[in-house]
Amino acid sequence: MRHHRKLTDDERRQIIEARAEGTPAAVLAHRFGVSTRTIYNTLSRAKGARPGATTTISTRLSARQLAGFQAALARRSITDQPAALRRLMEAADILLRPAGPVVRDHLQAWGAQVATEGAAVNHIARKLNEAKLRGRPLPFTDDDMTTIRTFAAGLVEFAEEFRILWEAQLAAKTREVDKALAGLGAQSEALADAGQPNLSRK
Repeated sequence: MRHHRKLTDDERRQIIEARAEGTPAAVLAHRFGVSTRTIYNTLSRAKGARPGATTTISTRLSARQLAGFQAALARRSITDQPAALRRLMEAADILLRPAGPVVRDHLQAWGAQVATEGAAVNHIARKLNEAKLRGRPLPFTDDDMTTIRTFAAGLVEFAEEFRILWEAQLAAKTREVDKALAGLGAQSEALADAGQPNLSRK
């Protein structure tokens, strides 16, 4: 067990909150990989420190929304929901950042292509519709067929390119979420391995 590592600010906060709820110092020492003396020192310093300004927020969730959030945390072996929420809020600037310039440029280029080729397809459709209304032979040429096939192929190509871009963006966001929640799941796993009850806040 590690007894000399430095606790992070978030870990100190978790220790203070868990101890206030009655979690034994020995359990906290095992959970965070430090000595019981470190736990008591952390608590002692917290008593003499002036608490920072905090804000309590509340929100209403449906049972489905809460279950989805809990399931997402469970996949990462995280049971401390308040700590997870705080971590995600701290990383909100990154997690909620709009799509990158590569995606925007791709969408703009595709929009311009659709506008050009789509106008040509619409022209063909109007030409055929006008001939039909006047009872004339449909003036559908090989060039018209090529235009339509080119347009259809462009749609398929865009769909595949956008799928690749989207998956890359999703993977990047997933890495940021993992980074924001790093360490929370490891604590629960350490307790499970030691056969200790999980006393994290719920």
